[in-house]
Amino acid sequence: MYPVKFKPVPMHRIWGGDGLKPMFHVESTEPIGEYWVVSGHPHGMSVVSEGPLVGRTLNELTEMYPSAYLGKSPQPRFPLLIKFLEAEDDLSVQIHPDDTYAIANEGDFGKTEAWYVLDAKEDGKVNYGHSFPDRETYERAVQNGQVKDHLEYRSVRKGDLVFVPARTLHALLAGTKVLEIQQTSDVTYRVYDWDRVDDSGKGRALHVDKAADVLEYGQPLVDVERVWIHSEEGIEHQRLVECPYFTIESVVTSEPLALTHGHSGNPDVLIVVEGTGELRATVDGQQQSLSLNPGDAVLIPGTLEVYEVWPQSPLTVVRTYY
Repeated sequence: MYPVKFKPVPMHRIWGGDGLKPMFHVESTEPIGEYWVVSGHPHGMSVVSEGPLVGRTLNELTEMYPSAYLGKSPQPRFPLLIKFLEAEDDLSVQIHPDDTYAIANEGDFGKTEAWYVLDAKEDGKVNYGHSFPDRETYERAVQNGQVKDHLEYRSVRKGDLVFVPARTLHALLAGTKVLEIQQTSDVTYRVYDWDRVDDSGKGRALHVDKAADVLEYGQPLVDVERVWIHSEEGIEHQRLVECPYFTIESVVTSEPLALTHGHSGNPDVLIVVEGTGELRATVDGQQQSLSLNPGDAVLIPGTLEVYEVWPQSPLTVVRTYY
């Protein structure tokens, strides 16, 4: 089967901006906060943008050709949801449940995610973690309007990887753009929204009780360490994070590079961060190629034994698989 690209699905968000619109050829005047580039979730389904499978949804691909586009998946649908996010304003302070809680209470899966930082302000930071020792302290802070006094922060810069396991309090802050890779889920509990109100004086809905159920109290957060996979002149290949739901790698190359799948029999996804090039593969004895441009996400079927990345300019891609 063929490697495929999808049409991005832009999502209006009050905290979004205009900076990524040219990359995704979006002309809307509304602020866009998210571009879903690979999604099997009904809230924003991916559709193939070109080639022999043009017009097919990701769910159709996984149903028609499960050995190629799904493999051994922890969900009955494609288990990864991949987005580009642009925070012109601060996102709400939020938390996602784990699988056990989400399946029992929301009829969806939990959400562990990771951010590959595309851009950040010189003093850029994100909310990451909290200082609530127990549920009682958290509930008292909510009641007294003191949640922000308990927030913890982490500095970020371009190229960083921030791993956000389910049950971690977090928020992207203004001036940050990220590539987000997460479990396929759309369950978010808002804890605090920076006292924002709409034109009628109303704030967005909060989910403080469910958040209290899933918050981890007094648990230290652990940094992830990068691991070198391959390095030679013109090629840098690193593993950024590995967890039960996904592995994320970065590849920076100015030379042609052949890759085998991260997990044999399962598909890979390549997301282009910077630069241009081609992805080449042999399908049914025929050489196939796809252009690679910033913002592209290519789903590479697990039935391909090998595929090649050919840069036309220095190319930075993020690879993820499960």
